[in-house]
Amino acid sequence: SGRRCGEGAAGCGLGVGRGVATRWKRRFTAVCAGVCSLAAVPACDLRPARRALSHLSGAAWCAADPRRGWVPGYMCSPRGPGRVSFVDPFPLGSVRHASSSSSNSGVSRRPEAVRQVSARSSGGDVGLAIPQPVNAAGFPVTIQMSPEEADAMGLKPFGDGGADNSIARPKLYTHGPCASKAASAYLVNAEGVLQSSPERQHEVAMEALGKLRANGFVVLERLHSAEEVLPLEREAAWFLDSPQDGFIPQPLRAGRTEGHLPFAIPWASDWLMKNNVVLEIAANYLTNGLAAGRTQDEQQWGLVQWLTSGAELDWFLRPEFGPKPGPLLDDPPPGCSDVGAAQDLGAFFGRASVIKTPPGSEAQKHHRDINFPGPMAQLTVQVALTPLKANNGPLGYVPGSHRMHTPGFEVVANPPIGSVVLYDSFCEHRGIEHHGREDRYALYYEFETRGVYSGYTATHFGPQSGLHMEAFRMAVDTELRKWVDASAKSGQR
Repeated sequence: SGRRCGEGAAGCGLGVGRGVATRWKRRFTAVCAGVCSLAAVPACDLRPARRALSHLSGAAWCAADPRRGWVPGYMCSPRGPGRVSFVDPFPLGSVRHASSSSSNSGVSRRPEAVRQVSARSSGGDVGLAIPQPVNAAGFPVTIQMSPEEADAMGLKPFGDGGADNSIARPKLYTHGPCASKAASAYLVNAEGVLQSSPERQHEVAMEALGKLRANGFVVLERLHSAEEVLPLEREAAWFLDSPQDGFIPQPLRAGRTEGHLPFAIPWASDWLMKNNVVLEIAANYLTNGLAAGRTQDEQQWGLVQWLTSGAELDWFLRPEFGPKPGPLLDDPPPGCSDVGAAQDLGAFFGRASVIKTPPGSEAQKHHRDINFPGPMAQLTVQVALTPLKANNGPLGYVPGSHRMHTPGFEVVANPPIGSVVLYDSFCEHRGIEHHGREDRYALYYEFETRGVYSGYTATHFGPQSGLHMEAFRMAVDTELRKWVDASAKSGQR
């Protein structure tokens, strides 16, 4: 916008806006040049920098409650046994709402069905005086109400349902009739690699790691065979469409539905969850330990420092920005990842789920799955179970957005069945509209570092989902941690 965005305690008003993102090579420090040094002037009011950071990262500055500062957005955090839950963690107006909390927290007005409060109704802010509790790290926790109460107030997931109504960006398609040669920069040929030598697997993993670091996502073409993957579509449809004891699918933005998977065959198959190529990539990529042991404000300040230093990924390897000893490291609060133990660094398995995109689903708004603590803290793996087309709801990614680059276009990943897409959860992306006639299903599983705030809790997808999540973790982490240790010893991390 270019508008003046605030006066600091040292008299520094920074005129920054979205143009900062498109002119990032001038660096954030150039905006501050001659005005103040964020590092050298402790008395400087950092609100202008935080406002600029919110423009760059897709978060929002909460003017109604300055104490909340920069708050994470675009995250869905349903929870609870027998509950239908929505969330949009933007505290706007007088509404205070939630992301997620522990299984014992929250206000459950009706045990059979509860929604978390969303910040906006379809007609804008609503004048509800709902308090917003926060966890020990300063992140919002659960407020719940029944679906009937939420519907009566016009509340929707993500405020307006999460659908995109903005002007579409230019698209590059990776495959199909609309495929662009330029999209080949985001692809790695992985056909047959899982049956090849360890040396060949390592070669493919390192090629993919380089493209992941550069772009925020990478497509492993035909990593699995079509014969292995295609039967999983029917399994996913049965799981989401049939009542499952202890599992509660939850609504996502723009008409999608997500459910946590059971630790059972075929989902727990080694070829699917524990292949060496994906594990090696995750072990070498996830090196951001900023969230471990830190509050939201501390992570926010860390991101400001990262931005002002040039937004280089290796910044997170600096020892002073590793895990911080203390109670938040020993016992991460509700909504923050409790993977591993306090003394552990690097990647652990998070959770596994399946998402259904029905016909007629609108395009989603561009979003990041996490805002804190920045890139290289959570890695998502997508395995499409329905053959992807340009118009049946594939995901579009903004290359380089995990490093705050804004190229002005998105890359739609619609590779052949059996392919796998890995993307940094801090990379800006969205689901494309679904113009087809059949439901589209995709498997997602995550790797993450300790303390990452997503809002998810053990009972997010029903009372039994946490037990199955732990079973997945125990099974996958035994192999994953071998790769983490090997990466640390080789000096690649």
